[in-house]
Amino acid sequence: MENETTLLIERIKELEEENLSLRKQQVEISEAKELYLKIFEEFPALIWRSRLDKLCDYFNKTWLEFTGRTMEQEFGNGWAEGVHPDDFDFCVQTYVAAFDKRESFLMEYRMKNSSGEYRWIRDFGRPFYDLDNSFLGYIGSCYDITEIKDNELRLIELNASKDKFFSIIAHDLKSPFNSIIGFSELLVEKATEKNYCRVDEIAAIILNSSCMAMDLLANLLAWSQMETGKMTFNPEQFDMSGILSETISLIRPAAEQKSIQIENRVSPDTKVFADKKMINTVLRNLVSNAIKFTDAGGRIEISSEISVDEVIFTVKDNGVGIPEDRTGKLFTINDNISTPGTRQEKGTGLGLMLCKEFIDKNNGKIWVESIVGEGSTFSFSLPVASMNEIVQ
Repeated sequence: MENETTLLIERIKELEEENLSLRKQQVEISEAKELYLKIFEEFPALIWRSRLDKLCDYFNKTWLEFTGRTMEQEFGNGWAEGVHPDDFDFCVQTYVAAFDKRESFLMEYRMKNSSGEYRWIRDFGRPFYDLDNSFLGYIGSCYDITEIKDNELRLIELNASKDKFFSIIAHDLKSPFNSIIGFSELLVEKATEKNYCRVDEIAAIILNSSCMAMDLLANLLAWSQMETGKMTFNPEQFDMSGILSETISLIRPAAEQKSIQIENRVSPDTKVFADKKMINTVLRNLVSNAIKFTDAGGRIEISSEISVDEVIFTVKDNGVGIPEDRTGKLFTINDNISTPGTRQEKGTGLGLMLCKEFIDKNNGKIWVESIVGEGSTFSFSLPVASMNEIVQ
């Protein structure tokens, strides 16, 4: 009897030790579970989980902070309310198709953040299994890739700019210099032979080609400085009528060759706040284009209209006009195709793109109105004072 009692006591002690060990393991498991849940909650990625019915039942803290919504709002299909309408069908179809096949997926879509801004999201989803390898649903992690997307678009633009640049160097810049050299040789030959027939015509061609080359070189220089970030921006208040008069004086020989009248209706002492060099480039390009697309004997009118906080300038011609399907592409480098002028003057389309860049930089806007056969009116606005003065 005594031995049995002793054995029973020892067995009770063993059970108590086993029970204590089990309780300790349970605590450790609970602590590990809480730790893993905390890791999920605090993980920098946006994490979600869905059940067998494809509805989501969990979003981590990072997700909820990003969307600015509660777990209840996101639960089920609620999360899809934040997906951009243009991406919604693609997003849902990708998810459902992968779920049905129990395959991993990777997709990108735009989702609204807590500030109401759509951000590009890269979503990695994969099947989720229990310890016994039974399928439970899906788990996914998302990352904000908006900056990556912006850089990709910028890279595409830079490549397009590079291609355009080399195209200009290889073809458009070569053409006027070929004309200058060829007709200069012909002019020398006629002068040597004292044959002055067509000398005035040849000289006019040389002058026109020289002006084209100079104009193109100026645009290329401005463009390269802008693309490399080396162009300084020095806004100041200045009299617009002054630099307009200088521009007209430089361009007038080209207008006189086609007997085109340039009328300056900008009032003296019309002051704007902008970068003078940039605006000088804008004026030069707009007036040069007007001459280029106006027939001999035509007319160009430059005027201004002053409002409370801006001045609107217009360069109007009675030239050939622009088809409606091309007006929306005039200020972009990718889509723009230059059209020969009324005397087959060549261009690159680079000038108008520069105009838009410079006007935007100076807090203005630029637009065009045109009727084929009647002419075009290019308009742009500039602030009359610095932005700080306007706010005050």
